[in-house]
This record gives sequence, structure tokens and C-alpha cells, in this order.
Amino acid sequence: MQRHTYVIDHNYRIVYFDEAAKRLFPSAQEGGLCYKLFRNAGKPCEDCPWNPDQPDLAVQTLIFSPERDQWYEITHLEVNWFERGPCVLFSGKPIDDQSRGLFATLGEPPSYDALFELNLTDDTYRMLYSDSSKYNTTAPAGKLEPLPAESVNRRVHPDDRLVFQEFWSFATLLDRIEQAGGVLRNEFRRLLSTGEWGWTAQTVVPVKRGERGGTVVMCFVSDVKAEEGSRKNLAERVRIRQLRERDPLTDLYNASTFFAKAKALVEKHPAQDYEIAYLDIEHFKLYNEWHGHEAGDAILRAIADWLALIAQEFDGVAGHLGSDDFAIALPLGSVTEENIETQLKRPPFDSEETIGFQPAIGVCHIGDNDNAVNLACDHAMIAMTAVKGTYAQRVAWYEKSMAEELESEAKTLLEVKEALKNREFVLHWQPQCSTRTDRIVGLEALVRWQHPERGLVMPGAFIPMLERNGFIASLDLYVWDEACRHLRSWIDRGVKPIPVSVNISRADLYAIDVVEALESLVQRYHLDHGLLELEITESAYAEDEKMATAVNRLRELGFTILMDDFGSGYSSLNMLKDITVDVLKIDMRFLSRSDDSRRSKGILEAIVSMARLMDLRVIAEGAETKEQVEFLQNIGCDYAQGYYFYRPMSAEALEELLAQDGIVDYRGLFSPRMEAIDINALMKRDETSRAVIENLIGGLAVYAVYSDRFELMQVNNGYYRATGCNSVDLHERQYLISKQVPAEDLPFVLNLFDQAELHPGVGAEGTFRRYRLSGELMWMRMKIFFLRREQDHSIFLASVADATELRASAHK
Repeated sequence: MQRHTYVIDHNYRIVYFDEAAKRLFPSAQEGGLCYKLFRNAGKPCEDCPWNPDQPDLAVQTLIFSPERDQWYEITHLEVNWFERGPCVLFSGKPIDDQSRGLFATLGEPPSYDALFELNLTDDTYRMLYSDSSKYNTTAPAGKLEPLPAESVNRRVHPDDRLVFQEFWSFATLLDRIEQAGGVLRNEFRRLLSTGEWGWTAQTVVPVKRGERGGTVVMCFVSDVKAEEGSRKNLAERVRIRQLRERDPLTDLYNASTFFAKAKALVEKHPAQDYEIAYLDIEHFKLYNEWHGHEAGDAILRAIADWLALIAQEFDGVAGHLGSDDFAIALPLGSVTEENIETQLKRPPFDSEETIGFQPAIGVCHIGDNDNAVNLACDHAMIAMTAVKGTYAQRVAWYEKSMAEELESEAKTLLEVKEALKNREFVLHWQPQCSTRTDRIVGLEALVRWQHPERGLVMPGAFIPMLERNGFIASLDLYVWDEACRHLRSWIDRGVKPIPVSVNISRADLYAIDVVEALESLVQRYHLDHGLLELEITESAYAEDEKMATAVNRLRELGFTILMDDFGSGYSSLNMLKDITVDVLKIDMRFLSRSDDSRRSKGILEAIVSMARLMDLRVIAEGAETKEQVEFLQNIGCDYAQGYYFYRPMSAEALEELLAQDGIVDYRGLFSPRMEAIDINALMKRDETSRAVIENLIGGLAVYAVYSDRFELMQVNNGYYRATGCNSVDLHERQYLISKQVPAEDLPFVLNLFDQAELHPGVGAEGTFRRYRLSGELMWMRMKIFFLRREQDHSIFLASVADATELRASAHK
């Protein structure tokens, strides 16, 4: 649409520019001074639309570019630009004959017949547009001073000449424009191209333009009929005033007018106390994405209608401050929790579509100082932030402690910005371990703040604040880079790397291109994608389609995706079939939060079982006791992290740990696992009675027995408990499992299988020695049942139990 957009900070340095701006200003670069790069000037432009002393929420104006001899319609808006803080966004579009309706924003009717630029400083004029078929026009450009006299003599009706000359007195023109509220208008009869006289309206507005100019006004000339002149004049003035005072979407007062009207209201009734209520809609940007901007505009209009009715009922003033922010000034005590709750049960907030998008409201008493209204509005906004995210409460009243907390938070944000620059944030590492061997299979990178004065600051003291204020993406980028840097350092020093997981927050998706950022990192550090694992929260995946899309793209690139906090929010067993992640992380605190421990354990066991069926790995977080780890072993959860294994540690401590022999299992999370027994499949394929299956106690195993050996085909979780092995190690040894039996005991075991085959339904039972996979010798008791014969081997089902302690007791 020909628009170009750029952002500057309050020091006039460029922090962002889009492709259109880059084409328009080829020398532009981030960090450079806008006035130097855009206009080759040595100081801020005198006609800059942004006034740092009086920043408005949004302002639209015209400026002139001498380099391109082109007028531009410019809109600028105060924004908080990610990690750069308060900035100003500019969006511009060139103005030509085809887009002259843009001038309507300055108050002129949407159509006009001629448009003049009058430079009062240079004493020059230019005709930007004229309908030559209608008027007998002047020269397209020339000196300004003689223009009124020439027009009077040649183009203005004799009866209107005196008024015309007074209207175009340049000595008083600017003062009269200001007195008229920024727009000066009058009507005169002018000579038409047909030789007749026709009524015209001339409207003059001041504008800003390039440095070579100075004081400039625009004159719009439009045709009006004589008999309609006086009536239109009044109606047009009202309309122009409305355009200047009202927000076009909601018809409430705009920000500047609201503050002026509210101040006048308070001053008019000195005996009455007033309050300001500030209103903001939760997650309004997300609502627009989900339902479209038309639905979002409908919400804004509904709120505006509601506030307008309240203002009328209580003799107050309501305003739309921009975006989804509103304010209303009312007599003290008008706002109560009861009437707010009543309003929120009415349309449009009574529908399912607005669940989660309710207004948050802050209220503050207006004091009696000169800046009382603006200050009260600021304080009401602070109070409003206190109820964001707390859906049981929709309105809060300002307290002094809120401002103190906000001031403290702002100070901390500034410290965080400096800390990122000074690389004060350090990574600590928590190993992820096998629940059966205790060996390390992966790491999670956790951030700490090494504060120069306060020492090591834990993440709970700063991450929630960064998330609230939209700066978490800056920290996440830093953590991702640090994790990759450490991986590269270990590889370069000859240390065999193990996978490291880092977190992705939902806010990252709206601040940066997450996929591009992560792919760029692994390419820059020359890392295998599998070394950088990515953790997302279950709620972000379930709520935000943008997260699901990013996950799919990241998995296609080769990243491993972990779903954090599974089981704590939206998850269900049915959800498992739809998610496209590789690893589930379940939180052991889920057990401690529940009043019914037995039910909670059942839920966790069901999640682990379903995940195994779908070939999803499961890691338990927060494993702190031996009992918890044994529970995880019993339900088939192979991996965990927590204080039982290791606390988060510094990089130095981690490197010392990893230097120990046998501490790491480099096969990681995704080594092939021993196949689990499918009892139903066994029952369908054989005539073995269910009673036989039900009589088996403890571990179960399916064996293929040959003449000189036996192999392991399938096991259940009880088998791991009985033998002390894990599914990965067992998978590697399953075809050599007979070698775990001492040579002198092997004939005894093979004979047991022969006896079981001779006596189907009764089976055979015996105790023999067996080496655990760790090399330790144990005694195993096994009860065997014959299932079927297949070509050169037979299939058996057996129950196994650890008989080591019983054997030792019997020989005492």
C-alpha cells in the first residue's frame, strides 16, 4: 500500500525499519540517527511530527520531503518496543492527486476542487491540485504576497472582495487559525470557467513540512451552493470539531480531548470529589487474531456504548485512549464491584467467545493538584494491571504501594537490561537421569542472575516480571545463545556433548521469529539439531495455534520438542493422539497437590502407559525421594530429574561431574526400548487360559527358546523391578540374554523350558543364578508356561522374581 514504517527511540536512534523504508532510505541502518540518515541533517528536524514534551497516543499530520519534492501523510504512535523500551513508531504514505482524500483527516470534507500549499516563510505558493474544468485558475506556482490582490481583481465577486481580503490577511492568519481551533473557513463567490459566479468554501489548516520550508498552510477550495452556504457552514464546523475531538471508531472523546473535558468537569464542580476508572481488555490482541478485527471493533464499540451510558447517567466524561484502553471520569463512588459484575454479564461479555477476554479495571480518586486528572489516570492504569490475569477480580482501587511496586519493577527492568548487556545472567544445569541406572541422559539449562551486589538471584525473582512486561524474549534469546555457546565449547575441547533443553515461552512467538532465531543459532555454532532440545508448556501448545505451527516447523528441522508440565493444565489422555512432540515432562508435584494420592498415581501411570504405546518418552520433574523414584520405576517411567539425582549446578561443577567415568549414558532418551508384553495379543493367538496369565505374579517375560540358548522377546515393568535393568540396556542384550546365566547353570534353565513344554498348563518352576546387566550376580526364580511352537524354536511365557534375599536367608 506504498506505506513505509520505522521506529526510533527517544534519542532519535533507529531501532527498526521495514523493507519499504529501506527502499525509501537506502542508507538507513539500525542504531543510526534518523534525522542524519533520512534527511542528512545535523539536528532533529524542526518539523518532526513527534514532540517529546507533549507525546500523544497517536497523531496524524503532513510533512514535506525536500529531497523528493513530495508530501507525506505521517502517523506516529508512542510504543514500548520490545527490549528498547519507550519508542515512537512512524508510518508514512506519499500524497498525490489519487490519494487526496487523505487530507480529510485534517478536517476538510472528503472531496475538494482545488488544493494550494502556501509557504508563509518563503512567500511562495504551489497549486497541488485544481479542477481546471470548473475554475478560472491562477498560475500553478509563484509569489504569495500578490496572490490575494490578483484574485480579488480577477476571480472574486465584487460584493465579497472586502471579506476575502480580510480572510487572506497574512499578518493575522496564523492567530485566527489558532483562535478558530486549528481550522479557518469562509465562503466567497468565485468566477467559474463558464464566466458565471459560484459559491466556494475556502478552508485553511496549518501543516508541518521539510526543513527548507517553514510556516506552511494548506488551502482547500470546494464548491457550495449559495442557498446552502450558511446552513453547511454551521454543520461543517460541528463535524470538523467532532473529527478533532472524537475517536471515529467509538465516538468517544479521544485522549487529548478526554483529559481536557475531565479537567474542566472537575474544575466546574469543586465541591464534588471525582474518580477515574481505567479499562483495558485482557488479551485483546489475541482476540483479534482468533475472531478477526471486525469482531474486535465490535467489542470496542460495545464498551464505548456502555461507558457513554454510564457517563450520561452520572454526569461524567468517557474517552477512548487508543487500542483497547478506555477511561471515564465519574463522581466518587460511582464504580462498585457490584455494578461492574452486572455489566460484565451483559452482551457482548455473556458469550463463550469472550471467555478469557474480560475487561480489567483500575480506579483512582482525582486529587486537587494541577495535574490531578492525568496523575489519577496513570494511577488507575497501575491499579488495573493488578487484576490482569486474576479472573475472580475485575476491578481494583489504587493504593500507594502499587506505584512503589511498579517503580521497583521499572528499576529492576532497567537492571535486567544492563545485566543482559554485561552478561550477568549465567546458566545452571540440571541433569536428566535414568530412573534405573542413575546415569545422565540429558541436561536442562536454567538461568540465574549473578547480580554484582545481591549475589545469585533465582529466576522466580525476575522471570515473572519479564513475562508481565513483555521482555522475556530478550532473556530467552540470551539463554538459547548461551546454551549453544557452551555446547560448542565442550565439543571444541573434546568433550562428548549431551543434549541440552531450553525453554520457549508463548511471548517469544509474538516478539521474534522463533524458528528463524533457533535455526540461525545451530547454524552459527555448527551444532546438530538434536543437541538443542526445546521445551514448551502444555498450556501454550493447547491455547495458541501459533505455538503448534512453530512446533511443527521446528520438528521438521530436526529439533526435539519437550512438552513441559504435562498433566497440570489442559491435558487429557485423548490429547496424546493429537500432539506433535517427542517427550512429555510430568511434574511430581502433581502428586503432592492432590488430596487423593492413589488417584493421582493412577493418572500418572496411565499417562506413562499411553505415552509408551505412542513411542513418546517421559521425563518426571521434581523427583526428590527414593520412594518417588521407585514409583516411577514401577509405572515404567525411565527418566527423571530432581534433587534425588542432582540439584542445578554451575557449568564448572557440571564439567567436573561429566569427567567421571560411567556417569553419562550417551545413548540418550531415544535409544530403542525392549518391547512391552501385549497380554491381549497373547490371549488371542493362543489357547492359554486366562487363569494361567492371572496366576503369574511379578515380572513377566516372553522367551524364544532354541536348542542351545534362549532369547528375550517382550517384558513388562515388573521384569525391570525384578532384574534391576532398564529397557534400553535390555534391548541391547535381549538376543544374548542366555549369556547372563553362568555356563554351569544354563543346562538347568534349558531343562526347565523342556519340562514346561512337556506339561502345558502346569508349567515348570526353578531357581538359578543370573548376572544382572551391571555384572552383579543374583538368584532368579522363574515359573514357565509353554505357549506355542514356531519352526526352530518354542515360545514361553514366564514369571520372574528376585530370589537373592530368600536364598541368602535359607543358607544362614
